[in-house]
Amino acid sequence: MSLPVPSTRRDRAIEVTAVVLLALAALWSVQLAYAGGGDRTSAGLVWAVTGLQLAATAALVLLGRRPVPVAVAVAAVVVAGLVPALVSDSTLVARFTGVNLWPPLALSTAVIGLRRQAPERRALAFWVLVLASTVLAARPWHPTWLVTPIGLLHTAVPALLGLYLVARWQMVHALRERAEHAEREQLLLADRARAQERNRLASELHDSVAHRVNLMVLQAGALRLTSTDPATRNAAETLRATGCQALEELSDLLGMLRPGETGTEEPAGVSSDDLATLVADSRAVGLPVILDEAGDPGLASPLVRRTVYRVVQEALTNVHKHASGARVTVTTRYRADRVDVAVHNAAGTGAHADLPGTGTGLPGLRRRVETIGGSLSAGAADDGGFRLDATMPSHVTAGDG
Repeated sequence: MSLPVPSTRRDRAIEVTAVVLLALAALWSVQLAYAGGGDRTSAGLVWAVTGLQLAATAALVLLGRRPVPVAVAVAAVVVAGLVPALVSDSTLVARFTGVNLWPPLALSTAVIGLRRQAPERRALAFWVLVLASTVLAARPWHPTWLVTPIGLLHTAVPALLGLYLVARWQMVHALRERAEHAEREQLLLADRARAQERNRLASELHDSVAHRVNLMVLQAGALRLTSTDPATRNAAETLRATGCQALEELSDLLGMLRPGETGTEEPAGVSSDDLATLVADSRAVGLPVILDEAGDPGLASPLVRRTVYRVVQEALTNVHKHASGARVTVTTRYRADRVDVAVHNAAGTGAHADLPGTGTGLPGLRRRVETIGGSLSAGAADDGGFRLDATMPSHVTAGDG
């Protein structure tokens, strides 16, 4: 079933233009008919038909709201305009009927409006009147090489042309909608493919990497229990602790890649003590770090707290690599709606300053922060050091990320 085609500004402009042209066509036809003169009775018939045509032209402004009644009225006026030529022998009436351009323009306009605005309605009365006008104009009971072709050009041909134009517009509209639907479907398929790829990566990490790290942790624990050498036991304990931390980080990554499918709704967060431990570890290797915390970390969700931990961890790692010995200030502010983190270090003076890095830490960290709706910026500070700032919402779950 065909549906009405929505009107656009261009369609409304065309409708207004059609009304103006129809009014001019009706008046111009009268002028052409009067070029050869005529009697008073014939003139009255011509002006009566012209008046009907002007009234029907004015009614065309309602074609969009009342398509069937207006189209029927237009077709009825076309039929009424052909009747005088059958009952009068006046040359003026015959000439007016032959040069009248209003019927073809009006019929094509009515057909277009009818089929666009009410395609599901049959409008039998309209098509009966169109058929009657075609018969009256073509005069099949007395065909001639002049009257019959002109009659068809004034009635049947405009109606068929209107049907063709509407069918073409409806086809273009349907193709446009189909293209938009295909584009939306392609976007959905792309999203599904990305989700499937993330699930595949999560499965690979869970099934292979997590399994291997678990084995390493178990073997390190067994070595710590069975070894009699204190140095070996200490090394095994360090290896076990590092493996446990790697498992926690892997669990966090799985929660972001495949939320809700890793056994927990969201990854475990970190506490203020964990952040203090991270800073203490850096102090233990000679990096002067000041931790300035304000607010309640409990205001932030576990995923946000873990992201804060990763931001500080990556920033301190970069200081160790590129500005060893530099004074570092870590500032965290926990608010009800957001969390702000800033890590600032002065210019490095240590022996291992400005060591080369892979260049992937900050971009990956920025993606991680943006995944939960935050933002991260990093760059040179005014004192010649480096500054990293991150802002993120307080309440985010793994499913949101």
